[in-house]
Amino acid sequence: MGVELPVTPLRRQVLFTEAMDGLPELLPMTIDFESSFYFHREGPGLLMGMSDPNEQPGFSVETADEWIPELMEVVRRRAPRIADVGIRGGWAGLYEMTPDHNAIIGEAAGVSRFLYGTGFSGHGFLQGPAVGEILRDLFLHRAPFVDIAPLNVERFAGAALRPEYNIV
Repeated sequence: MGVELPVTPLRRQVLFTEAMDGLPELLPMTIDFESSFYFHREGPGLLMGMSDPNEQPGFSVETADEWIPELMEVVRRRAPRIADVGIRGGWAGLYEMTPDHNAIIGEAAGVSRFLYGTGFSGHGFLQGPAVGEILRDLFLHRAPFVDIAPLNVERFAGAALRPEYNIV
């Protein structure tokens, strides 16, 4: 379509632990913003992950073990009980990253009715319902319920970006 949207795919991986005795029924999502290590309850165990600073952009969704030693180093420091639990599996998926780690939402200039909502950098599941309403309103030529001007693609045209600091 000729519309430039600065979105780059980046693999993210998660691991699932074996069952853990004594886990609270309600265990909140816990994030260590210093390292990006996070975990939450997943059945009888935990789901955990951490951004790999060495990950290169691309479309690979193959799981790899290279990031696990660095993850386990942080686990031992931040949540040592988890370090002794076995791993029962994991998966990899793609984050759609933008230069400032914020979504791009709007209508393309120069291409009739090309609407976009992309580049959520891991926040898409949380923001999806609201973005769906925004895109509906744009499609119907109505003003969205919230100002989306700061999320327009033109913000990347040279002005200094305000990046998200707490990237998970």
